[in-house]
Amino acid sequence: MVYEIISPKVSGVVLADFERLAELARRQDGASPFSEQTFVELRKAAAGADAGVRLFEARQAGASLGFAALVREGELWVLEAAVAPEARGQGLGSALIGAAVEAASEEPLRAWIHGGSDTSSPALQAATHLADKLGWRSTRELYKLGLALTDEARASVRAAAQARPLPPGLTLTTYTPDLAEAWVRVNTQAFAHHPEQGRLTLDDLAARTDSDWFRAEGFFLAVEKDGQLAGFHWTKIPTGQGERPEGEVYAVGIAPTWQGKGLGKALTLAGMAYLAGATDESGTPLDRIVLYVDADNTAAVALYCSLSFTPLTIDRQYGPAHP
Repeated sequence: MVYEIISPKVSGVVLADFERLAELARRQDGASPFSEQTFVELRKAAAGADAGVRLFEARQAGASLGFAALVREGELWVLEAAVAPEARGQGLGSALIGAAVEAASEEPLRAWIHGGSDTSSPALQAATHLADKLGWRSTRELYKLGLALTDEARASVRAAAQARPLPPGLTLTTYTPDLAEAWVRVNTQAFAHHPEQGRLTLDDLAARTDSDWFRAEGFFLAVEKDGQLAGFHWTKIPTGQGERPEGEVYAVGIAPTWQGKGLGKALTLAGMAYLAGATDESGTPLDRIVLYVDADNTAAVALYCSLSFTPLTIDRQYGPAHP
């Protein structure tokens, strides 16, 4: 196959090609090859903002066959890549990743391999083989857990939420724009050691609240009597999911002064009860609640397992064996 690797300026046309290919890969592999923050940064760049992202594209006769994206994350570059299903097995993935690695030069680099439900899939095996070939090792694992919303599960979730009210002195409310700065502050504190979530800015928040999936009614906040934010549970119901839509425990964060007081579980259950009764944009009840959690966050993993979540997939981040 004859193709070229280019590093295009991110425009509306390039973004549309990227999103189209990413969706094709997601349908083929059962998992998106790119994280949400990658889409956010590319949309910023397409709008003319100075976003921390670099894009590499494999093209043949004017058609996009694959993309690799480098996204700035503090002092790191984070790499993700995907090749169109019909163009796989011909070296495009290696070429795209090679171009991105060369562009990152001597700067610290990590790469995500997003796992589908079938760990024996050719795409996942090829990505893992490439990581081994580059001498990279796994540095982080991210679990996707799920809870099937049977009638019994819906009833159980609602009962558990009713039996677990917020701690005294707190009121449950939902998000309004005047709480944006307070949310960013608590999110930064709650996720101080989290490489992605803890870095979110007001602009990142705005990008998400402007998304077609955003529902203020599913963004729960625990507020003290003096108006201070104690914690939050942000749920997410993506659009365009098809016949078996999922709802996500998108983020649960607790202010340091309220940690260890049972607020996290109460907020988690409040959001789950909402998702148990929610529908997608077409009115279809949700089929499952899902969430993502770092494998080494053993307390959170134990909490979610106690709420009947079970493992679905594993995303793995790789980096050089000798950075």
